[in-house]
Amino acid sequence: MTENNQSFPGRRKLLLIDCDDRTQQMLTKSIRRLGMEALSADSAAQNLDESILAVIVEIDELQSQEILNQARDQGLPIIALSRHETLSQIQSAIRVGATAMLNRPLTQSSVYTTLMMASNLREQINALKAENSRQSLQIQARPQIAKAVARLMTDLKIDEHDAFDRIRTLSMELNISIEAISSDIEQIEPTIEIRN
Repeated sequence: MTENNQSFPGRRKLLLIDCDDRTQQMLTKSIRRLGMEALSADSAAQNLDESILAVIVEIDELQSQEILNQARDQGLPIIALSRHETLSQIQSAIRVGATAMLNRPLTQSSVYTTLMMASNLREQINALKAENSRQSLQIQARPQIAKAVARLMTDLKIDEHDAFDRIRTLSMELNISIEAISSDIEQIEPTIEIRN
């Protein structure tokens, strides 16, 4: 399986954390055959290089928690490497933020498959976090929307449905979010901007 790895444009490095010498040599050989470069954690810069695609961490020998935390904070896929696939090892992998697990014996095929799985799962997790963030902001804006609706109701003597409908219509006409329109309503005279 000698691929140029077009699935990962621009990211060509895998960071190996706390791997023993023999494991590091085996992984480096497989990673090079995939057209990528292996870096050991001690040779990595304090701030993780933007060309790093994923991290492989030996959870049996875990000592470099700080760099692992940095990788997790940057949203990098983390692959846990272990000698045994036991429940306690799987739980340890989950605790360190791993999205996939790689077991011995190592093969080039298992490295590639695990890398793809970890990357795809990390993308899904990152997308879910972004969506949660977006929805959290919308929830935080609800009191502001309620205030804007209340202001229109009192200023224009209309019911709640009509007030929200006017905000929504204006939002669509101007291609501005409802939250931004609501903020503007608090700052301007609504009878000028929102027509009867």
